[in-house]
Amino acid sequence: MIVLSDEVRVLLIDLENSVGGSTPRRRVLVARVEAVLAAAGTVHHVVAGYSGADLADDLVGSALAEMGVSALRVAPGPNAAELVLLAHARRVHASLGCRSFLVASADHRFAELADLGRLELVVWHDQPVATQLKDAAHRIHRIARPSSTTDAAGPDPLATPTRPEPVLDGGSAGRRAGLREMATAVLTGIGIGIGQRLVESLARRQRPR
Repeated sequence: MIVLSDEVRVLLIDLENSVGGSTPRRRVLVARVEAVLAAAGTVHHVVAGYSGADLADDLVGSALAEMGVSALRVAPGPNAAELVLLAHARRVHASLGCRSFLVASADHRFAELADLGRLELVVWHDQPVATQLKDAAHRIHRIARPSSTTDAAGPDPLATPTRPEPVLDGGSAGRRAGLREMATAVLTGIGIGIGQRLVESLARRQRPR
């Protein structure tokens, strides 16, 4: 657990670097972000930066909001997520006097935050950290990556949901089955009747006159 002082501290989460992928599964997203939040403890606020092309239907942002994390979503571009997080850090440094930053990322670009104050990293035990960032950080907190044994199972909850097929209740199913049986019986009866008439007609033709 990170021991926090009374000074203003902000947690910056580089979502694609710390969680992985631009559209992670909800189970992966929630488990990993919650692990980072637990390690950070009490902070002034938390922001997560990530990029995405479809800003109208932001399911990742909705999941983050449920965890109390502000989403900084930007259009895809070179280093887009890192740049928006760095810009936010500079704003809170100027407006709130923030001089302590916790960063969930291993990207070297966050090394410049050491110029604004104290820089601490929250990374996974097995996550490689850029040398420049490692040298600039005042402290590195390595935490266990949540297990992903069940992450691949089932549909992707962050994908756009599909409309379920309508399910008939027992009464409707029974009525439809009865109608099918009735139709079969009627058609069978018609077929038998037509067949019987054909046989009688052929028999009359073959009778000697």
